[in-house]
Amino acid sequence: MSDFKIGSVFVHVKDANKAANWYANLLGKPEPQPTAGPVQFMETADGRGLVIDDNRNNTPGIRPAFMLETTDIQLAYKRVNEQGGKIVRELEEDEAVAFFNFEDPDGNIVMVCEQLK
Repeated sequence: MSDFKIGSVFVHVKDANKAANWYANLLGKPEPQPTAGPVQFMETADGRGLVIDDNRNNTPGIRPAFMLETTDIQLAYKRVNEQGGKIVRELEEDEAVAFFNFEDPDGNIVMVCEQLK
């Protein structure tokens, strides 16, 4: 059985750096360093937080609401398929993270992620 736990929440924005500064001020946190990438991460507790995403690397309409974390991405992928989840972004992996997105029976988009480092 895959070890799922609720992870971070996605905030979909037009400008990740501008939005990250806004949320930092709202939450009383230091403003993060600007990034050229599509995502700013703001930790709130226990490694979870806000994933502030400008969606430049996402297929239109594929915007996850939240993340499920796992310690075994292959098993999680298999389990989602067995449960009837529709894979809407195939499994991707780099040196730090492996992830995929699926749609649940009610049309909600969820990301499943394994931290590799």
